[in-house]
Amino acid sequence: MLRTGVWLWLCVLPLHALHGTAAGPRQREVTDMAGRRVSIPHTVNRVFTDRFVSLMAFALDTGMTCNATFRVSPAAGKYISAAYYRDKPLAETNEEEILKLRPDVILWSFLDASSVQAADRMQTKLHIPVLLVKFGIADYRSAYEFLGQALHRREAAGRIIDFLDRYLIPLHERTGKIPEEKRPSVYYAEGSRGLNTEPAGSLHSQVIDYLHARNVATVQVGGVHGMAAVTIEQVWRWNPDVILVWPGFPSGAGLPRQVKREESTKEHILTDPLWKRMNAVRNGRVFQVPSLPFGWTDRPPSVNCVPGVLWLACRLYPETVTLDLNEALQGCFRLFYHVEITDSDLALLYAGE
Repeated sequence: MLRTGVWLWLCVLPLHALHGTAAGPRQREVTDMAGRRVSIPHTVNRVFTDRFVSLMAFALDTGMTCNATFRVSPAAGKYISAAYYRDKPLAETNEEEILKLRPDVILWSFLDASSVQAADRMQTKLHIPVLLVKFGIADYRSAYEFLGQALHRREAAGRIIDFLDRYLIPLHERTGKIPEEKRPSVYYAEGSRGLNTEPAGSLHSQVIDYLHARNVATVQVGGVHGMAAVTIEQVWRWNPDVILVWPGFPSGAGLPRQVKREESTKEHILTDPLWKRMNAVRNGRVFQVPSLPFGWTDRPPSVNCVPGVLWLACRLYPETVTLDLNEALQGCFRLFYHVEITDSDLALLYAGE
């Protein structure tokens, strides 16, 4: 019996020695983006992520993530490397699955104080270090600086930061200098009839906010999943310059899915007499957000928003933004999704507009 107990203890010891949070000779201490000091292994080969950090980590190193958080449809498969989902379980919060995958580190999204409490609980229970990561568009640069340093992926992080410095950050700065009265007013139409939306400050309206457009929706944020309900009378009163039509829910998001969601919402807006009275419809400024491999503006609200910033800047500010959009998007897909796409591929992605 004693020999059996010692054997079991020896079998369990490596897991705790590898994932314990007390600093040891093979570990180092880092400060995550919530200010938590966490001891992690000197070499990080495998990470487990939640859905908001999943694509961020995958962009950094395709072989590092040990789980996927979204299904990839056959249509989307052309636009993201199969390394994202091939031979990886679709898992996010199952603790048994996390232990079975034996990641060196867990990367978790940092939303607020509750994220800190959840990370501390998870770390204590699973004996695996948990690093909290900011995932807002304005935080991408600092997030990749942190991830590059913490995970020893500085070279890959540097390439992404160079892209952000070349494209995204200048767009934010340039559009911020446009006088407010010259910035377009935007309504973000969600749901099958366009009568759900996101106000400024929502996780799902980050692209609009980042480009300093005037979000007309004066409603309460509809929680993490968003989609605050509005009436057609409210949209009439707002009478936006631009209507941005949502890309729909991603597969695997655990939320209702619409059939032919891209066409149904936009077609309804373009053909319904009540919508046709609005300036955006009359002036041909109703834009369908591309949705492959994931929505370009949200769902998830992660680095899949990078192409959305590039695309929407050209749609909102055609006289101000002089960007070779195809070239920028090809570089974006190369860095974040690890695929090469052509002008013909992009034409198909734009086709829903």
